[in-house]
Amino acid sequence: MTATQDTPVNAPTTIDAGPLTLSARVRRPNQQARGVIVALHGGTYDSGYYDTGADSLLDLAATLGYLVVAVDRPGYGATHGADPELLTFSAQTTMLSQALLRVWTDIGQGAGLVLIGHSIGGMLALCVAATRPAVPLRGVEVSGMGELWQPGLREMWGSLIGDAAEVTVPADAHNQVMYGPEGTFDAARQATYTALQRPIPMPELIDVVVWSDRLPSVAAGIDVPVRATLAEHDNIWQSDQAAQTALRQRFTRSPSIRVESFPGVGHSIELHRGARAYVLRQLAFAEECLSALSPLALSPLAPLAPIAANQLKTDPR
Repeated sequence: MTATQDTPVNAPTTIDAGPLTLSARVRRPNQQARGVIVALHGGTYDSGYYDTGADSLLDLAATLGYLVVAVDRPGYGATHGADPELLTFSAQTTMLSQALLRVWTDIGQGAGLVLIGHSIGGMLALCVAATRPAVPLRGVEVSGMGELWQPGLREMWGSLIGDAAEVTVPADAHNQVMYGPEGTFDAARQATYTALQRPIPMPELIDVVVWSDRLPSVAAGIDVPVRATLAEHDNIWQSDQAAQTALRQRFTRSPSIRVESFPGVGHSIELHRGARAYVLRQLAFAEECLSALSPLALSPLAPLAPIAANQLKTDPR
């Protein structure tokens, strides 16, 4: 069944992104959508990261009137095991830009589109924004990524690089990196969230290790509002004032750049007790970007390139 602006969507979906057809999850509001949010998950997770219950981005955003598409990035979901040449940051940026165009052309509604990304998904959200895709992109919200690594973490990730197609991080080690101190998360739910873990494709791991070198040129090419959140207890990225300043100064062309620390959470913010509060902040930013009060919302929509119809399809299962 083809997904159109009039079709209720709350099911697995596929998106033609050129070389690969990506799987995704969609939530549609009960009313005309205020705008579209496209969410990109981080490494070692898939789109299920945004689909963990009533306080998740998919459910909260739809409840508050947004149409939300959480995409399984290349190498995850339906494209697990894809050609490694298609899993580099450069290749993913091209395909995710195409995916945005498919989404907006087929089911886009409201004042425009806001791109959200966590960790590696945040890096790629910035990479996509820097290409100025042919959609009415109103803003980018990212978390779980910065410029200044925690001591030894860049070397730790680098030590995992090898000839294998992907790396599976042991659950205990994964939890140590992704979560904050005891009390910042629900231990019972943490056990459930372990099922969300996925292998990380080697090509994106290679690109992650050099992200700090790539960030300055990527950030300098972005000309829409950006909000970046650093977790207080992030075990991968530094989040103090110096780290916030270092990240903020890279966005020289963005009309609005906010970098802040979110208290009481670890790297995977949405899996902590503070998830609901954080998601509401994400949606407040999206609302500002899409609101008539925003100068960007008043600007003309970006021209859309010609595109074949019926590219966004809903799995009938």
